[in-house]
Amino acid sequence: MIKRILISSILLISFGCSPIKKINNNVVSGEFDKAIDKTISELKKTKNKKKKNQYELILTDIYDRSVINSKDKISRFKKDGNPEFFDDIYFEYEKLIIRQNKLKNISSERLNFNFENYDSELINFRYKTSDYFLEISNSLISNDNKFDYRKAHNYLTIIETINPNYLQTRSLIELCSVEGKDNILLTVLNESKSVLFEDLENDILNIKGYDLNSTWISFFTKNDSFEGKYDFYIDLAFKSFIISPERLVQREGSREKNIVDGLTYQLDAEGNVMKDSLGNDIKIDKLIKISVKTIESIQSKSARVLAEIRFLDKKKNIIDKFPLESEFWFRNRFLEYDGDKRVLTNDEIKLSKKRFMPFPLDEVLILNNSENIKRKMKNIIYKSFK
Repeated sequence: MIKRILISSILLISFGCSPIKKINNNVVSGEFDKAIDKTISELKKTKNKKKKNQYELILTDIYDRSVINSKDKISRFKKDGNPEFFDDIYFEYEKLIIRQNKLKNISSERLNFNFENYDSELINFRYKTSDYFLEISNSLISNDNKFDYRKAHNYLTIIETINPNYLQTRSLIELCSVEGKDNILLTVLNESKSVLFEDLENDILNIKGYDLNSTWISFFTKNDSFEGKYDFYIDLAFKSFIISPERLVQREGSREKNIVDGLTYQLDAEGNVMKDSLGNDIKIDKLIKISVKTIESIQSKSARVLAEIRFLDKKKNIIDKFPLESEFWFRNRFLEYDGDKRVLTNDEIKLSKKRFMPFPLDEVLILNNSENIKRKMKNIIYKSFK
């Protein structure tokens, strides 16, 4: 009792200290292992003897509380008798053992932990959990549907984690991974009156770049070798390719401005050079007028792609569809001038360094839509299968 009062006083006095505050917050929220880790870390860092004593007392108290907490949980689960709690009991025993191993490396004459041997209980509930979860998994697998295969996979993964290679666990995990997965075939269709360029189709079908595959979904194209059955189909149907005319818009302009171009002598009314009070010739800025004529040119051409994404079930019935549109523009702006460059602005000088560019071919513009099409298609697929 005296020890408890002492530790409580230390916690209250030190609450303003940031490390102690964080440790206390962990204890209050029941995160005993985090509190233990933080206390051990502070204990190793501090060189102050008084603080060391303080952290040692706190560590002892947190450990005692953590043991009481874990044992209370285990006791409740055991009294309940429900096999659903076998894994909870196992993991609480595992926590007790991990904590003890962690504290065995902390040596001090003031630290006195009451360690126990939990090995037999841990092993006992490892096998109870494994047998119970294996029974559930076999029952789910016998239903032979994807969702139950996925549920079974979760149970089997827990078994593999706590009891590696137990009985037929690994082979069942492999079975569930295959049978629980949705296999989807992506196809590109050309429903336009235009020729579908092969490069565009091949780029779209490079599905590895989409990063869509997950634990329970695998995507395939005609380029993949797959001998199983497909659960869904995704068709990307191109409806039309709209190519704009090549445009060249030109705008002519001219400007003048006065600039200083050296110095000249100031003359009086009779045309003589004026003198200052010291008899020196008076010089003034020499202003000249400069001008320039410009032709600003803007080239433009675009390719617009209209398509539709269709989701189909295993019998190829349409279950959903989404419009997809993409447009890519070629633009080039440049400036030609005749006259004095000093009239031009900085932006105009930059434009004057550019030149006319050959307009891209139709197929190049269409292919440039590819990344945008794939990005939009990926978003639609992801939202539909997440």
